[in-house]
Amino acid sequence: AGKFGSAPAFNGSTAVVAVPNATSLRLTTALTLEAWVFPTTTPTGWRAIVDKNVDGYYLMASSTPKNRPAIGGTWTAGNQNTPGPTALPVNTWTHLAATFDGATVRLYVNGAQVASKAQTAPLAPTTGTLQIGGDAYAGENFAGLIDEVRVYNRALSAAEIQSDMNTPAGG
Repeated sequence: AGKFGSAPAFNGSTAVVAVPNATSLRLTTALTLEAWVFPTTTPTGWRAIVDKNVDGYYLMASSTPKNRPAIGGTWTAGNQNTPGPTALPVNTWTHLAATFDGATVRLYVNGAQVASKAQTAPLAPTTGTLQIGGDAYAGENFAGLIDEVRVYNRALSAAEIQSDMNTPAGG
């Protein structure tokens, strides 16, 4: 069972959902990434929730060095990451959201902003696939359930993210 309805299960090693490249996914000046995640093992190292390959933009369940969720990407000024303050709990649904509005990157956990970083450079465009539950690097797959993935071409407000948290995708 998912957060709303059913959700795909990811085995932490090979299971991914790959979305073919599309012009609408080549986000460079603004974005929002959202998902409900239910880790079944403690996420350690880099564990991808959503990744526009290769590292165009991403939302991670954990990142190095302290296994905390993060938003990141390759901006024209280089790869940057903005981690949250604490690791995700195991066997618990957590809503993660990340935004970039052309000036600031923000990370939200359960609807509350937990981290931000100034970022005025645009993201470097990439023509790779968008992957859910993994990315192009071996060993960065997520173990658990991922539900209600959303990708927007604009930065949602905190109120919009909180609304999405309580509304199943598609209504």
